[in-house]
Amino acid sequence: MKRLAAHQTMLIWIVFCVVCGGLAAWTGQRYLRQQSTLLEQKNRQPMVERVVAAHFLPAGTILNEMHLAARAFPEQAVPSNSVPTTQYQQLLGASLRAEVAAGDMVLPLHVSYDQETAFSTRLGTGRRAVTMPVDQINSLAGLLRAGDLVDLYVSFDYQRKKITAPLLQGVLVLATDEQTSEQQNMSTGHYATVTFDLTPEDGAKLVAARQSGSITAMLRNPYDRQLSNKGVRGDLATLLGVNQVNTEYKTVPVIYGNKNSRQVRGLDAVPVVPRSALLDIATPDQLSYQHEVPHATVD
Repeated sequence: MKRLAAHQTMLIWIVFCVVCGGLAAWTGQRYLRQQSTLLEQKNRQPMVERVVAAHFLPAGTILNEMHLAARAFPEQAVPSNSVPTTQYQQLLGASLRAEVAAGDMVLPLHVSYDQETAFSTRLGTGRRAVTMPVDQINSLAGLLRAGDLVDLYVSFDYQRKKITAPLLQGVLVLATDEQTSEQQNMSTGHYATVTFDLTPEDGAKLVAARQSGSITAMLRNPYDRQLSNKGVRGDLATLLGVNQVNTEYKTVPVIYGNKNSRQVRGLDAVPVVPRSALLDIATPDQLSYQHEVPHATVD
């Protein structure tokens, strides 16, 4: 009996050890799975792009687009004063206070704006600034401000008809007189010139259009990305549909002996449908301010 009891006790201990070992193994595997899940979640955290140095930049460098690049960082790891890639223009023309290594963020504390920089440094690569006097453009009664987007329409005479059509859409206003976006609190709402940010091709279009037609600016919502290809033709009566009351028909000439011929409506005559005042204009597939040269990306 004592031997049987000893064997039973030994069996119980063996079973207990096996259960404890299995439990330990299950617990260890569960812990490893949890750690793996945490690591995966950490690696899946949102990423944001920030402006970094495209290459080593020594102190005193006057920044332009060739010095800057974009790089993705975990959202929680970026400083609050880091510069998003959509706001890289605020760094252009600034002087570096200290050297910045390639791939490191270029922060506002790294740059100095003490010295007055040229306005041309604010232009992107492949962009041009075109200034127009307000007497050649409807400037929305002084409502325009630097940073606004406008659509420019041109009106001109063509084949004895007045045509009004979209010329450029989504044009960025750089300045009114000498007031830029950083100086808008000093603006009085009265100005003599408006400066636009354009490509060379669009700038040439604007210069040519203002020489032979009249330009009108229409203020655009900054979040509106739609393009319009509709223009109008004809005089005001055609535009309003006033001259469509008298319907015209196709006629045929009838000769009566030696008398002058008369125009008589034919048997198969059908009304001549008046032309619509609206017409389609070929337009670009992008707004003017979206035509930018992409920046380099640092891996």
